[in-house]
Amino acid sequence: TDQPAINRTSTRILELNLKMMIGGSKVSTGAVTIAAFLLRPCFSFQVPNALETGSRGRFGAATTFLSSSVTEEPSSEISLDSEAIQLKDDLITLAAATRRGFSASRSDREKAKQIINNLAKYSPSDEPAAAYYKEGENSNTIDRSTIAGKWTLIYTDAPDITSLEGGPFSTAKLGRIGQECDPPMIKNVIEWQRPDWASSLPFSGGDSSRVLQKVCVVGTSTKENPKLVDLKLAGFELSGINDSDDNAVEGSTSFFNGPAGFLESNPVKLQGPLTAPFGKFEILYLDDGMRITKTFQGFFAVNIREENVWF
Repeated sequence: TDQPAINRTSTRILELNLKMMIGGSKVSTGAVTIAAFLLRPCFSFQVPNALETGSRGRFGAATTFLSSSVTEEPSSEISLDSEAIQLKDDLITLAAATRRGFSASRSDREKAKQIINNLAKYSPSDEPAAAYYKEGENSNTIDRSTIAGKWTLIYTDAPDITSLEGGPFSTAKLGRIGQECDPPMIKNVIEWQRPDWASSLPFSGGDSSRVLQKVCVVGTSTKENPKLVDLKLAGFELSGINDSDDNAVEGSTSFFNGPAGFLESNPVKLQGPLTAPFGKFEILYLDDGMRITKTFQGFFAVNIREENVWF
């Protein structure tokens, strides 16, 4: 597959859908401006055990990943091998030490790859992509774990994700990264925060304000390839969560309360009639609390299912 061609096609489809939505006056001009400003493609974003975070788990904040042997969701059906539990612990430790893989060295990435390949041998799910089977296809077995639900990224080596962190004067600060799997849709979620340098500026929103960018794709799988999910780009969403009244302008419109305040009142949902190829991913490992995928480009993503969802 020609990945640069897919990237160009997918970006063009988003642009065309955006133009059609603007032409139909379905979204406000301000919302479209923010959407265009934040829109950035993440084409290997395939992407979690519970997660405990410091400073709400923001990128760069103190973060502690709890042991898989302690935080595994209760299940009478799944009994993990002791070796698998140890491998999961090793992977979680490495993910925390490398800040989700953003600061991983080459040796760190090789170590993660080795752990992942070994852990894949212990995956308790025979049909991990069953939730995305095409209409009319049913799972051969009652699978004990499902890909459906909300997941949070704890490790990746995909360069289009690890390059998302901007410099000290970037216009937005990267927060958490996640994925919502609600068949047939898969939404790749990126959390953006107010940058530190803008904290004293008016109309910048509060300390807890955040913008959620979602790239929406349609996923399909088959019984012949029960670990593989094919993706087609479907649209784009932007929403805001203004958790704090810090810097809020009393009696003002949402525009003056920062991007998060504006998008909380004016969410953007761009899903036109056009779709485009978006690649595929293979599910290497799946249990109740952890999921590991490999993109068709060969990049890994490790996700955990958090007890307290953030999107």
